[in-house]
Amino acid sequence: MGIFDFFKKKARPKEPSPEQTIFVDSALEIVTPSVLKFGFQFHRKKIEGYFSTIIYRKENMYIKISSSTYPTDYPSHYNLILGDGDSDEFFESDWNSIPLWRLKNLIKKNSDASEYEFPYVDAVKLNLEHANSELLKYAITFLNGDLNLFREALKEQSEIREPYKSHSKDSNGKYKTTARCVFYDLNK
Repeated sequence: MGIFDFFKKKARPKEPSPEQTIFVDSALEIVTPSVLKFGFQFHRKKIEGYFSTIIYRKENMYIKISSSTYPTDYPSHYNLILGDGDSDEFFESDWNSIPLWRLKNLIKKNSDASEYEFPYVDAVKLNLEHANSELLKYAITFLNGDLNLFREALKEQSEIREPYKSHSKDSNGKYKTTARCVFYDLNK
């Protein structure tokens, strides 16, 4: 195997890996009772070889638990994501949501919060219990339906992000780059 063979496009395994299965089962066991108390309902889950997603919804609001153990996403991680709008369409949900760590950094000014390290083996439940307690602590206003802090964190995030760019040929055959993103209405 050559040095660049690792980066060649390979079919991603569709069968869930054991670590993703354990992670999802534990996340459902730990997070579900907490979010149900606030009126969120289980929406869907998806588990693939290196990725998993769990979504809870309450009207337009959603909580997404998203993980990756894909080798090029090293270090393996997961996020608790808070959103308002469509949770199933990638481009919209990417712009209408924030990770919990961003809300934590807004509330706790000197925090260096970031993605959660993906837990393996015996650390799964303890790690998810910690993330669940942070959800209840830092996202309590969101859980109760107050989106003011959420919108403030989303605004901060949107100000520092570059929009998606698409490249297409114009009528002269030259490539043209245009910005493409779905903007969240912060005045909702």
